[in-house]
Amino acid sequence: MAFPIFALDMLTVGIKNLPRHLKRPLSRRIRGLLIGVLTGLGLFALFQIIAPFLISSSLVRAGMEQAVAEWTGHDVTIEGSPDIRFWPKPRITLRDITIRKPVDGRERVLGRVARLSASFDLLQTLIGQPEFKDFRLTDPQIYVLREPDGRLDWANDGLLSRAVREAKPNASGQQLAADADAPMGEVRITNGILEISDVSSGRTLRFTAIDGDLNWPWLSRGMEIKAKGEINGRKISVDFNSTQPLLLLAGRSGNASGAIVSELFQGRFQGVANLATHAFLSGDAELTIPDLPTVMAWSGVNFAGAERIKRLSLNARLVTNDNTLRFENLSLGLNDDKATGILDLMVPEDRLPRLTGTLAFDRLDLSGILDVLTPAADEASKNNNLQTGIEFDLRLSAEQAVLGPLHLSQAAISVLDTPHQSRVDIVDSDFETGRLTGRLATAGIDRQDEMALHIAVQGADFGNIIKNLGLGGPLPMTHGSLDLSLNIRRPINPQAWREAEGNFRLRGGEGFLPGINIASVRQLATQKQYFSLSEASNGNLQFDSIDLAARIAHGSAEIHDGKITGSDGTLAISGVVPYASNGLALSATIRPAADDPAQLTVFIGGSWPNPVIWPVSETAPKPAE
Repeated sequence: MAFPIFALDMLTVGIKNLPRHLKRPLSRRIRGLLIGVLTGLGLFALFQIIAPFLISSSLVRAGMEQAVAEWTGHDVTIEGSPDIRFWPKPRITLRDITIRKPVDGRERVLGRVARLSASFDLLQTLIGQPEFKDFRLTDPQIYVLREPDGRLDWANDGLLSRAVREAKPNASGQQLAADADAPMGEVRITNGILEISDVSSGRTLRFTAIDGDLNWPWLSRGMEIKAKGEINGRKISVDFNSTQPLLLLAGRSGNASGAIVSELFQGRFQGVANLATHAFLSGDAELTIPDLPTVMAWSGVNFAGAERIKRLSLNARLVTNDNTLRFENLSLGLNDDKATGILDLMVPEDRLPRLTGTLAFDRLDLSGILDVLTPAADEASKNNNLQTGIEFDLRLSAEQAVLGPLHLSQAAISVLDTPHQSRVDIVDSDFETGRLTGRLATAGIDRQDEMALHIAVQGADFGNIIKNLGLGGPLPMTHGSLDLSLNIRRPINPQAWREAEGNFRLRGGEGFLPGINIASVRQLATQKQYFSLSEASNGNLQFDSIDLAARIAHGSAEIHDGKITGSDGTLAISGVVPYASNGLALSATIRPAADDPAQLTVFIGGSWPNPVIWPVSETAPKPAE
């Protein structure tokens, strides 16, 4: 003890000599203050020097092992030798720690830590009751089970588990009995691994390369986490805090706010969270995904039609009510399309989740909806409900709606998707100066491999429709109506369209068929055995009305009633149009008006849009006529 006494003597002498060095006398008050400060520093230095001789490393190690066991309520094994230092503050470091839990007659590993260090209080340790805080975990591996009720099963009967069970909400915080409370302090993690296995789904979420800090002064207080890591090779950073962390760990509702940011997406939330079965949230939420296909490939989640969406954004006020999560004041972005409205996500216990609500789009691409509702039947059954795992019952409106080359405006659309039926209805829309309604639905429970399509067009400009579809040849330029009913096999692709079966009818008023000159056809019929339609294309066939009805099957349209009527007579058409091969096999009879009694029948064959015409007969006028 000679050195500490000598040090105190030196401090006393130094204080006495201060006036001489400072060239002025010190007041009694300042002298007393300096003596107190320096004496305290001397005692602190003395305590630091003698502490290693008074504190047993085995005692600290045993206390640390007991503390970890008390926190988790499980068996703790420490393989490495302890390392204790006392400067600048006391800290113990342990190595090769394993935490186990007995399960069904065997042991399940809950965690491993390559190196664990914590600070401790010297006085508490001297009296045999060491307290540890400010933990540092290096290379930890933590394995957590998420039970069906949402509870995170990691601790058992330890301090944390007891606090989780006994915590109660208290205004915006949480309430905990004094004997169940304990100091936690700051926990720093370096290169950690966290695995969360969901019992209900069988999926495992694995975080790797975790570096971060958990600040939790006492179990009864709030918690803050700032960390970064990797999931499936992608870096993610998390900033999370809650004034009710024990309630969240118990699978109950608690205040929470935070942000998650990665190169793939970013999201923010502030409100009330619940980690129970369906992890409901209530509060303000934002989500931005610049590249949805990449996120889906990264997450392993996939559903038909999503490949059409590149960018996704969402901003809403979330409200939880029983088993329903409501998206209020919703702003939704799909690529360049924007929508506003309200959605309800209902999660009943005995059926699939169901999404209902109303959305108003400025522009909507209907092709994506059709892709979601029309996968192959085997894919639909394999994925429970058309690959989505969720039911839809939505009402959509759009200032502009697009279906391939067709453009609708002021469209009202209904979407229904359940295990029993999938259906999209165009309830109303403006279409090429007219109106379009339609439905695409599964044909029936016993015919899940088929979709039934019905389209009704009224008062539309078929000239513009033909132009937008990019069709060539002599097609009717008129305003009129169209009815189309088809049964189509899933998935709906070019082959399915070629094999579709159904009925077609077109009715129009005044108009014309471009590139058909009836006078030229008559003249060529008297001169040639056959000729191409292009040889008689120097004009248009004017008409007052057109009415075509056909049966569609196996890539062909069989026209059984076709009539085009004008001031110059009537053109009756029947036969087969193999549209899958751009072919024609038609019989056409030109019945003249009263002042031109000659009647001509021709056969039209070859390929569209320039078929070949063969005159069959021409009826000569009778004398009485």
